[in-house]
Order: sequence, then structure tokens, then C-alpha cells
Amino acid sequence: MCVSRFYRVLRLEGLERVEVEDVNHVVSVASLLAYEDTDLSPGDWVSVLSGYVIDRVDALEASSVIDEIRRSRPTAVPGGVS
Repeated sequence: MCVSRFYRVLRLEGLERVEVEDVNHVVSVASLLAYEDTDLSPGDWVSVLSGYVIDRVDALEASSVIDEIRRSRPTAVPGGVS
């Protein structure tokens, strides 16, 4: 099963790709071939599914979801895997 994730746009790489950063600050490249609009700018939030940008996400909504993800992460257990 594929799950979409939120990413922050860092920079556009032409008309076909965009460099993005996930909530863990991991930078990657996503394809714009499935994205129909041309209105992305650095700082925008997008939903990425299987390496393809599928939608632009409202910054407030993205912030709310990211906060929820960070709150739901298990805490580290000494000697265990976190």
C-alpha cells in the first residue's frame, strides 16, 4: 500500500521535478508529471504519493498534520529501538 506524505518544496528543477524536504528533514526529488497546476514555489507544502506530487497542501493543514505526526511518535526506550 502506498501512503502519501507531506513535503515542503525547497526548489523547482525545471518543469518536471521539484526538490522537497519531509518532516524528518530528509531531502529528495519528486516528479511533477502527475501535478496539473504550475503554481508551486519554494516553501509550499505538497502531498507526494510514490514519488509524484499530487496536490498542493494548505500550510496550516500541513502544520497541523506534522504536529500530530510528531506527537504520535513513540519515545525512545533506553536500550531499545525508538
